[in-house]
Amino acid sequence: MHLISPVYARFVLRELLQRGVSERALFADTTLNRKGLETGGDISMEDFATFLENALESSGDEQLGLLIGKHTTLATLGPVGAAMANAPTVREGLQAMESFSRLHTTYIHTGLISSLDVMSVQFRFEQNLGTVERFHAETAVMLIQHYLEMLTGQPLEDAQYRFHFEQPAYAGEYPKHFHSPVSFGCALTSVELPHHCLDLRSPYYNEELWVQAQVLLARRLKELVDNSKDTYTSHVTAIMQSHEPPLPDLHGVAQRLHLSHRTLSRRLQDESTSFREIKAITLSAWAREYLLMTDDSVESIAAALGYQDAANFRRAFRAREGCPPGEFRNTRRQRVNET
Repeated sequence: MHLISPVYARFVLRELLQRGVSERALFADTTLNRKGLETGGDISMEDFATFLENALESSGDEQLGLLIGKHTTLATLGPVGAAMANAPTVREGLQAMESFSRLHTTYIHTGLISSLDVMSVQFRFEQNLGTVERFHAETAVMLIQHYLEMLTGQPLEDAQYRFHFEQPAYAGEYPKHFHSPVSFGCALTSVELPHHCLDLRSPYYNEELWVQAQVLLARRLKELVDNSKDTYTSHVTAIMQSHEPPLPDLHGVAQRLHLSHRTLSRRLQDESTSFREIKAITLSAWAREYLLMTDDSVESIAAALGYQDAANFRRAFRAREGCPPGEFRNTRRQRVNET
């Protein structure tokens, strides 16, 4: 059963009760009640989805996602938000969100994918949310916007917001809430962030609180691992995908997860993989992007990826892709030209 923090439902409850919407109507067909929602812990995703549908029907307000998003801050994310708030940089705060977001809600997967031009913060919903999916998507995107603007002290105007759903009737209200260009009907919901903002130092950085927050989250992650499969594989993969080359080494990633490098290696082995394999897959993806998106020489690409020499890069690329890097580039570009 997927769970979510009750905070989002509390925002809706408070707002709609002030508008005179019936409490009974809001909780119809759920296991929730006002006292339990206001004082209790996580609620089921099924109950929350039904609660939102009831709120939409009772209020007739199609902009509930914007309402929730307006009130969503890092405090909404609990311990995960505390880690983000005290992180040294935007990048490390986002990495903490990606690594530990499942401790806050289990129905949405947050992924960070770095490319030559942008860092993509991607949101994938693990169950069908029907008509209220857009509320969740709007809230998630607004949270990222709030976070960046809190750290930079200025509007986030050079990002790109992409929504999976089609353009809603109230899209004319978006400029009041979203400060960067918006697209609809995309493959998934994401925020595309320019690289220049990722390594900005946070004015809120507190080393002691940052370490404490990570230790707490790592402990909770370990508890989650006991009931999950491939948890460390997914987290190491995510850390790798959120970095531009040169990629971090085993010791650096283990430190991020507050483990010894031996412990991390052992846990990855238990999940039938290794740090070397995960890193090789990520390097191969970067190699393909460099070869297809730039005119850099093979030697230059090898150096950018952290290889000691171009010969090692060529051998590794051939072993994984089945052909030398130069041939890969020429063949792919020829196919593009033919189409």
